[in-house]
Amino acid sequence: MNLQGKKITLHDMTLRDGMHPKRHQISLEQMQSIAQGLDAAGIPLIEVTHGDGLGGSSVNYGFPAHTDEEYLSAVIPLLKKAKVSALLLPGIGTIDHLKMAREIGVNTIRVATHCTEADVSEQHINLARKLEMDTVGFLMMAHMASPEKLVEQAKLMEGYGANCIYVTDSAGHL
Repeated sequence: MNLQGKKITLHDMTLRDGMHPKRHQISLEQMQSIAQGLDAAGIPLIEVTHGDGLGGSSVNYGFPAHTDEEYLSAVIPLLKKAKVSALLLPGIGTIDHLKMAREIGVNTIRVATHCTEADVSEQHINLARKLEMDTVGFLMMAHMASPEKLVEQAKLMEGYGANCIYVTDSAGHL
């Protein structure tokens, strides 16, 4: 593969996905230190939320040491170059969570659904685009659908306004 002339954006998930093994107990100081280190290293996009995304604080998903709003408010003002993203799973994260994240300064939102349920992302993707956010449609568990079905679902997200689509499988089946 020749990447000459291609623009590649690194998107670091440490401060979101890393919340899981830490049982969502990362301190504000740890969050700030890691984010500043990533920023200094030149990482252009850093994801910051509960491990299960905006609104993930619950009995089912775990109670974090701080709210999403507190984490985002602690990190965003400290960054010199990097932008902050957030994950939102419709049904866990709400429209109000999305609005809060944008008001605090989140630049990119990744709206994630099961790979066969892109239709539940319409409201969130539409609003994110209206809020002028970099809007990513994120199809999870890709091993559970055919390539044709994945394309169909990705096109739905694109039609709702997503400017980028992630197709992922973290279950180890691909």
